[in-house]
Amino acid sequence: MSNDRDQGKGKDTESGGWKHAGLLLGGVGISNLGDFIYIVAINLMVLNMTQSPAAVAGLWIISPIASVCTKFWSGSLIDRYDQRQLMIGADVVRAVLVALLPLMPSLWMMYCIMFLVSMSSSIFVPSSQVYITRLVPAERRKRFNSLQAMISSGAFITGPAIAGVMLIYLSPVAAIYANAASFVVSALILMLLPRLGTGEQSSGRTRLTPRLIAQDWRAVMLFSRQAGYVVGIYALFQIILVIGMSLDAQEVVFIRQVMSLSESQYGALMSVTGAGYMAGSLLVWLFAKHLSIRHMMGGGVLLVVLGYFLFARSFSFELAAFAFILLGLCSAPANTGLVTFYQNNIPVDLMGRMSSVLGLMLSALQVISILVMGVVAEVISLRTVYTVVSAVLMLGALLLWLTSWLPSRQSYYKDHSSSSKSKSLHS
Repeated sequence: MSNDRDQGKGKDTESGGWKHAGLLLGGVGISNLGDFIYIVAINLMVLNMTQSPAAVAGLWIISPIASVCTKFWSGSLIDRYDQRQLMIGADVVRAVLVALLPLMPSLWMMYCIMFLVSMSSSIFVPSSQVYITRLVPAERRKRFNSLQAMISSGAFITGPAIAGVMLIYLSPVAAIYANAASFVVSALILMLLPRLGTGEQSSGRTRLTPRLIAQDWRAVMLFSRQAGYVVGIYALFQIILVIGMSLDAQEVVFIRQVMSLSESQYGALMSVTGAGYMAGSLLVWLFAKHLSIRHMMGGGVLLVVLGYFLFARSFSFELAAFAFILLGLCSAPANTGLVTFYQNNIPVDLMGRMSSVLGLMLSALQVISILVMGVVAEVISLRTVYTVVSAVLMLGALLLWLTSWLPSRQSYYKDHSSSSKSKSLHS
């Protein structure tokens, strides 16, 4: 199985090492910050316009539907075009569309605009993943990924707070325009990054046709059979997270109705989760060279699921808070380990298509699992659902971790950072 692991090293030397990595983190981080401001503002704007909780709930359906409509073809686009240009284009498109939102006279027109924004995001995210793999050499990916996780968690904490201040002194419309401005700033920063090429696929046809997309799907399926362990571990990890997210969809109901906690206590639990995630990202960044990918992935996801199980068995605010801190703290190393594992074992020229095909399947699974979880919770108690599902997820996480200990699988978890400590960073 060949991968462009070493391809990024030379390119990183030419493109300025951590200087360009920092620019990339800055661009993506500013965009993330704007997204969290946008989430608060758009929910309030729709509620003020319609006074309908159902209309607000509709906002949360748009993104997965847009993802399903985009991902079956976007991978073919990403692997054949300059990922930097795709990211810049997606930012510009999102900036224009978001700026148009306050001008829309009807809810359905707003929904259409948000659908297009979500489609653009479905192109931006996998494009950035491929670009990161090309830009950052293997021995630096753990630290880079931990920094990215820390910036994302910081945006998760500070974005809603900034939105709250803007809503007090300005209006939801001002917050929407702030999000549009964040996309513009992100695009300007990304323009400072180097072009890294488009990989092997650029030599072929660049016009997307149904035949070409079908050919790309066959290429993904062929690679999945050849690298069954890598794809299987990645899929198992993501399935655990997706089912965990379906539990998250019932979180507020569990906290308010099953545990009978107040709204302020619910808010406090959300805050400690974000703080735990940021702390975990900081720890991974500080000790990246001493943490193995195998333990970050397997041990991390096992502790995350343990957090869900402890929450399921919580009968007090204190135990629930501990469960949420554990969940947030361990999510950072688990996700960092997964991203690094994926970058090290998936060929960069196939990464866009792999991300899109797997993402399409996982998006469909997410929608199904949320619906099933909601229906089952109506039939039996929500605490029972949480307990049984989290217990099953623990078995899956334990299996994932144990397989990484098999001698025949050691090469997949090779730690490039420990073998390249003498390499200097170029500023």
